[in-house]
Amino acid sequence: MLQMVIRIFLLILSASVCSCSHADIKGLFIPPKDGVDERFEQSMEMNDGLYAGTIETEESYSFYVAADPHIKDTYRNLGIFNDALKNDGETSFAAILGDCIDVKDNLALYLEALTYYPDRHSYDPEIFHILGNHDIFFNGWEDFRESVGASAYWFEAVFPNGKDMYITLDTASGTLGRKQMQWFKTFLTENRNSYRHCVILTHTNLFYRDNSQTGSGNMPLEETFDLIDFLSRQNVSLVLQGHDHHREDLTYGNVRYTVLGTIRDESKTPEYLKVNVNKDGISYEWQTISTAD
Repeated sequence: MLQMVIRIFLLILSASVCSCSHADIKGLFIPPKDGVDERFEQSMEMNDGLYAGTIETEESYSFYVAADPHIKDTYRNLGIFNDALKNDGETSFAAILGDCIDVKDNLALYLEALTYYPDRHSYDPEIFHILGNHDIFFNGWEDFRESVGASAYWFEAVFPNGKDMYITLDTASGTLGRKQMQWFKTFLTENRNSYRHCVILTHTNLFYRDNSQTGSGNMPLEETFDLIDFLSRQNVSLVLQGHDHHREDLTYGNVRYTVLGTIRDESKTPEYLKVNVNKDGISYEWQTISTAD
């Protein structure tokens, strides 16, 4: 209880020193007008069947993943990530696992950090964006939807004689909600056997133990138990998550769950992943960013 009181006090204090355009205090505590079920329905309308496209690749390929950039007024680390991504010929795509921004109205700066510049980049792979809890503060979903796109979707990496499945889940509210959960279970059950590997991308760590972030700290226990049992039965290869700002790697029910640390500029240990995919499985390499000037 004391931790919650301290958290609320700090949130109010931090909001009070920000500009009024960003710090409508009620935005931190009043749920956004579009909850997870509404966001799911809107995402379904944006992408027919939530299908977000196909990545053409080879049987062995790589992709980059970062989490929690929390863009405010700078994007040093995300810019370094972007430069590495767009000069790596082995990489087929990338994903950002939510909390793209720290306060409302910073999406333009976030997208600027991920711009392709022909004079310094050799490739322009697709980047998939995941919705985080900070992205929906102050009804930020409206901006995200207009500037970035859907909050839930799936795509596939197709190579000669096979393909892999990637599913992005909206956990920005600390739950999948009834409609998204029903779709996810049906879709994965009906389609899993058509794919070599299956990777889940989402923001909230399913095993997160900190309940200090009001309604977005962790998933309901019953939902977590249900999900991890289902993922185990569906032979999911890897679940990539953020939110926690600390690296974690565990295996439960033959499913590997990896939590990325934050890439935000304020981090003392900013990092991201280069994930390698081939016929034998999925592995990855941690990439750290130097904080030295």
